[in-house]
Amino acid sequence: MDKVARAELRTNVPPKSVQEHIDEVPIWADGTGLKSTPMTGMQWLIWSLAAAGKFFEGFVVFMTGVALPLFSNEFDLGAAEHGVIGAASLFGILVGAVGLGGLSDRFGRKTMFVVEMIIFCAFLALLCVSQSYIQIVICLFGLGLALGCDYPTAHMIISETIPSTSRGKLVLGAFAFQAVGALGGTAVGYAVLSTLPDISAWRWMYASAIIPAVTGSITAASESFVASLSVRISSLAAKSTSRAMKRLTPSPLPTAS
Repeated sequence: MDKVARAELRTNVPPKSVQEHIDEVPIWADGTGLKSTPMTGMQWLIWSLAAAGKFFEGFVVFMTGVALPLFSNEFDLGAAEHGVIGAASLFGILVGAVGLGGLSDRFGRKTMFVVEMIIFCAFLALLCVSQSYIQIVICLFGLGLALGCDYPTAHMIISETIPSTSRGKLVLGAFAFQAVGALGGTAVGYAVLSTLPDISAWRWMYASAIIPAVTGSITAASESFVASLSVRISSLAAKSTSRAMKRLTPSPLPTAS
């Protein structure tokens, strides 16, 4: 078969997109296919990290409500200051989502996810040692900025790495962790205040989130994050191409005896 014929045969098989490779349904040796594409361990890890951002959002916002009376007593705040502290993280989320959400298109999903977690951890640590009302407001705004930037990043990183049959419910499931974080923040605030009934207990409330946040940052920054999925997609693409070429290659003609 000449080169032109081979080129024509190759053009009859359009290359698959990345999403098509992710959605490829495994087939058993006997030819039986699964009903849907199963989730891999790496895909569940990616989803868990994206959901963690939503969890921390609810955690911080509702824990601030528990800590607000302690802020008031320690720094002698008035009604206006109460409102500013309560709105600081929410305003940061708004600014982060609108102003910084598009940066993942320029610098990449993984890079922005790691940067967001680093910013979150830095402002969380600074908040725990804040010594004034202004410092608290700045730190809460910084936390909200990181969480707001995570809004579009988390949605896109789930949508681009999850099988399309599971995408809708997993995106909604990740955002549902805001409610889980709200319950967790309230529960942790109550537990810390019950254990340490002191005005400075709010510092330990926020400090309780540092270790989980740092763990998430290290996991997201590891070389295995997303890379394993890329290897899997490349493997699927290679197998799919090999099968297509076998179907296109004609069987050899029988030789005359």
